[in-house]
Amino acid sequence: MTNSVAPLDLPEPFVITLGNLKGGVGKTTSAFFLASYFAQIHRLRVLVIDADPLSQTGYSWHRRLIKGDIAVPFELIAFPSRHVGDCITDNAKSFDVIIVDAGGESAEIFKAAIPLSDELILLTSVSPSEVKRVPSTYRAAEEAAAGSDRQIRVRVLMTKVPVTMKKGVNVSTEYRTQRGNLEDAGYEVFASYLSGWKWYREAADGEVGDGAENPIEDLGEYRQVGDELVSPYRIAVEVSA
Repeated sequence: MTNSVAPLDLPEPFVITLGNLKGGVGKTTSAFFLASYFAQIHRLRVLVIDADPLSQTGYSWHRRLIKGDIAVPFELIAFPSRHVGDCITDNAKSFDVIIVDAGGESAEIFKAAIPLSDELILLTSVSPSEVKRVPSTYRAAEEAAAGSDRQIRVRVLMTKVPVTMKKGVNVSTEYRTQRGNLEDAGYEVFASYLSGWKWYREAADGEVGDGAENPIEDLGEYRQVGDELVSPYRIAVEVSA
């Protein structure tokens, strides 16, 4: 694998599943931006699997970008099936990174992706109803991973975060409260978070407006999320004196 930043020691392929057994938490948008991150920043071959059984939003967005003559740096296929594990296996040799958008309606599809995943990212906004779904999603992942010797890292990524900055720190009460609840429950939470959600949604959707063109032009906060995601996989480079 080649990349233009720091060398990474990633599994081959590096499989990331985005999950929360609830819709509307930002899985599809995050899949697009993280795919763009790996393709743009690290020059890797990236596949997004749209495995949402009710709405192939990712497929529609990708198609719209292609029809708009935008050079999308990753590939996408729709595979809303409980056999999504087979889809991952069948494409393993053709891609360096595979990102699975498991949707929020099928625990069966979500659980089928887990045994083949290296990273599980649980997405949630600061909404208490969404945060409350994190434990059930985590338990479903535990059930799916039972008996497997694969090491799966689980992290929570907070989306749609309100921002009230004070001395360089986000002191939003909603954000601090729900982040604290997650950390107190023992979850590893990304230090990075996503705030300008309307912008990200417009960008991934391929609509031009308010400076949002497409996910290729500006990764925004996803650059920090991506860097944090791959930090455990960075190869230390010796610097000669």
